[in-house]
Amino acid sequence: LLLLDIGLLAGASNRDILTLVGLDAFMIVTGLGATLMKIPVARFAFWTISTIAMLVLLYYLVAVFGDAVSGSDPDTVSTFNALRNIILVTWLIYPVAWLVGTEGLNLINLYGETLL
Repeated sequence: LLLLDIGLLAGASNRDILTLVGLDAFMIVTGLGATLMKIPVARFAFWTISTIAMLVLLYYLVAVFGDAVSGSDPDTVSTFNALRNIILVTWLIYPVAWLVGTEGLNLINLYGETLL
C-alpha cells in the first residue's frame, strides 16, 4: 500500500506501479524464505536475492517514479521527495538488521536487533 500510495502521488503509470508492487511482493517472499530456511547457505542465498530485489525496487522508485513526478507542482514534488527519502533510509536498514541480527550472523542480540 505504501508503494501504491507513493506511485499514485507521483502520477506513475499503472504498469510502473504494478511493477514496483510486484518487486515488493517478490522481495517479501524471498525474505520470508531466508527466515524460514534451516540450511545456512539457503538462508543467505534467499537473503541475497531479497536484498537485490530491494535494491532494484529502490532504484525503480528513484528513477522511474522520480521521472513521473518531475512534471508535477512543487508541493507534490517536495512531498514525494520527502516520502521517497524516508522509504530509502528505513528500507536500507532492514537487510543490515537481518544480517547482523539473530536471523543472520547473530552478531547482536534480539534487543539490539529490535532497536536497530
